[in-house]
Amino acid sequence: MADIVESVIACDGAARLAALTSMHDLVVAARPVPDEPLIEVVIVRSPSSGRVGSGEVLIEHRTVSGRDEVITRLSGDAVPLFWRFMIEKFGVAPVR
Repeated sequence: MADIVESVIACDGAARLAALTSMHDLVVAARPVPDEPLIEVVIVRSPSSGRVGSGEVLIEHRTVSGRDEVITRLSGDAVPLFWRFMIEKFGVAPVR
């Protein structure tokens, strides 16, 4: 999770992405965040969430339409997978 957050900061993502965290999850939406209560988000879940095993990360795209996508990978793949989701789902690419 910390690597993802550091990557967002380093790649100027904070101006284009909004996020909140829980004890175990990082929830991200594209800016500007819609005023309506249904918001498309990407959720990054750590092993402490109880949804994946040690050394893994789960990233899920939660849509308004219900056509959700869930992918589990090794934790070392979390940052590239996160950016893949940001590009594909929100059109937000890292600025290097």
